Amino acid sequence: MQIFSSRFLGNLKVSSQGLGCMGMSEFYGQASKEESLKTLKTALNAGINFFDTADIYGTGENELLIGEFIKNHDRKNIVVATKCGLVRDKSDSTKRVVNNTCDYIMTCCHDSLKRLQTDYIDIYYLHRIDEKGPQSAPLEESMKAFAQLWNDKKILHIGISEARAEQIERAHLALLKYTDGRAGLSAVQSEYSLMSRGVEENGVLDMCRKYGIGFVAYSPLSRQLLTDNLKLEDLSKDDFRHNLPRFKEENLRKNNAIILELKEISKKKNCTVAQLALAWVLAKGDNIVPIPGTKRERYLLENIQAANIKLTEDELKAMSKIAPSHVIAGERYTKDQMKTYNLSE
Repeated sequence: MQIFSSRFLGNLKVSSQGLGCMGMSEFYGQASKEESLKTLKTALNAGINFFDTADIYGTGENELLIGEFIKNHDRKNIVVATKCGLVRDKSDSTKRVVNNTCDYIMTCCHDSLKRLQTDYIDIYYLHRIDEKGPQSAPLEESMKAFAQLWNDKKILHIGISEARAEQIERAHLALLKYTDGRAGLSAVQSEYSLMSRGVEENGVLDMCRKYGIGFVAYSPLSRQLLTDNLKLEDLSKDDFRHNLPRFKEENLRKNNAIILELKEISKKKNCTVAQLALAWVLAKGDNIVPIPGTKRERYLLENIQAANIKLTEDELKAMSKIAPSHVIAGERYTKDQMKTYNLSE
């Protein structure tokens, strides 16, 4: 089995591919706790040491799952990332409110540490940024709370998620100020795949490179769009992809045409479309770490093999040309979610 090479998020050494754990608790239909724990163990045994969760995934259930996993393995071999800053509406699971206030961040960290059954969090992210909402605060105020948690050794590294380029710079410089130059941002997490290329165009990747910040690519398979085995009729009724624009019938038909073109390249490389898509993300920069999410061991084992695929410059260009941003049908979230998350693409 592939033993992964390492990459750096700031000065944090992690496996070159991580594992997104969200679907083990919610959003993609029912999950088996036993299967999820088995998948986590298989990932660790394969050399993946980087596990991504958040306090809102399953309203805490996902952190509890990761906590059980941590408890039964050597903590020093596990890099766990979690997030705060989003509040779920208990009466409507589709609604979110951003809360970036210092008190909320401090409370969330305390609760996450308890659920994760650990004394420290390796990477703690601000999940979303909203500086104008009713429960928001200036980004610099949010970073002051993160700096305090870092100083208290509750968190070892700091990240932000779905930030604009100027916000990345502001957050990084604020942290350096509050920690006397000892800690800035280690990681920025955003959606990035062949079908979600905004960070290439809006300066986010350039800003990360400027300051030596690692980039964590979530949904590198575009929520299974970048595979050749997605069938809407196979999705459970509670799968949130039914509500996403890219999975609506007409948009899905257009997006699947892209998959057919990618499939021709995958045949030549003797790999699956999913492996090809992951290899593309891995090839986009040494500071980029994709975290494909799955609750199933068989998909994990498939994703792992992407590390063995080497793409030439011509192949990378051909893949990028097949899926430019302007031909992707549908936004990646609903209009309301795009507004709530202050996303422009």
